[in-house]
Amino acid sequence: MDVRDLWSHHQLKDESIFEMILFILGGLMNNLAIWFLLSMILGYKFCNSLRCSVINGGYFAVFAIVLYFIFSYLITMDVQPVFNWVVFLSWIVVSAVGGAIGSIVGFLAQRYNILWGIPIAFIILQLIRYGKSIWHQPISIVTNIILLTVAFGLLIFSIAKAHKRH
Repeated sequence: MDVRDLWSHHQLKDESIFEMILFILGGLMNNLAIWFLLSMILGYKFCNSLRCSVINGGYFAVFAIVLYFIFSYLITMDVQPVFNWVVFLSWIVVSAVGGAIGSIVGFLAQRYNILWGIPIAFIILQLIRYGKSIWHQPISIVTNIILLTVAFGLLIFSIAKAHKRH
């Protein structure tokens, strides 16, 4: 099957390149492994203590989830008839805790190189969990290739960092 047939088979021929890029970014933005990795990078690059990691990781995650809700609303313009504050605040708290944990892991990765294996494992487990079905749509294929590239890049980074240390 030709690549053009694959794209037309999945009815993406009417989509612009910009829309396809937005779909790919949306898929990555909706990926917990990516959010954990971003929190890790924050802790690795910008934090010099566990306290700093907790605060910055929590702030980052809350900011990110609020932006996620805003963009979701702007894209779908789907307004729920009743806004549920309990659900919203639950998302905020869980996101803050996850961001703080990711940032702490990133801070600790300054010393313990093995911790870079956590987002690699998240990515691989996620791809295994979804199975073959996510390899049938072009946007998902591109997103999966980006995720695998990120995992491979993290592996190379952690190996290079370990060799540099010794």
